[in-house]
Amino acid sequence: AMAPTVQFDTIVGESPSMQEVYRLVERVLNTNATVLLTGESGTGKDLIAKVIHYVSDRGARPFINITSSAMPEHLLESEMFGHERGAFTDARQQKRGLLEQADEGTVFLDEIGEMMPALQSKLLRFLEEKAYRRVGGMADIGVDVRVIAATNRNLEEQVRSGKFREDLYYRLNVLRVEVPPLRERLEDLPLLAQHFTEMFAREFKRPV
Repeated sequence: AMAPTVQFDTIVGESPSMQEVYRLVERVLNTNATVLLTGESGTGKDLIAKVIHYVSDRGARPFINITSSAMPEHLLESEMFGHERGAFTDARQQKRGLLEQADEGTVFLDEIGEMMPALQSKLLRFLEEKAYRRVGGMADIGVDVRVIAATNRNLEEQVRSGKFREDLYYRLNVLRVEVPPLRERLEDLPLLAQHFTEMFAREFKRPV
């Protein structure tokens, strides 16, 4: 499959707060630094993550989205890290995790604030050592992935209340990009309206 053509101009906006987002995104593009995207739901954090991936030199490799709130903890662990045959009742064969499938690419950890403590510690070890074990596995597996995490929660508050590991927070908060809500960049509304009008006109092959 062809990589989606996500370019810098996929992000629409010329407001000062968006200029700051562009500046930060440009800074991180060809580093391997872990990026933390913060902002309310619907601000387009997933789009920013895709731009960082596809415009970077990892762009031809996989971009894999792992959403922490999408499934129960044990399933999420096996999805992320994979499992060995017999690791639990339904594990009839070995399974490669999403981290392995993303090798040389980017893993986007969405809604990271929802991640359960046991998984947080496993993720921390992975970020520190670039290695992990499959569920039920004894051998370390090393992969080269760039991690982008996103949250709509206040992680500092969650650290204070003991819901989020402080050491993991510092590991994720290397380069932070705050994505502003639309109400703070109303001057971008006409641009966005034009962008979507043109997009749907192309899609439905109708004149604007």
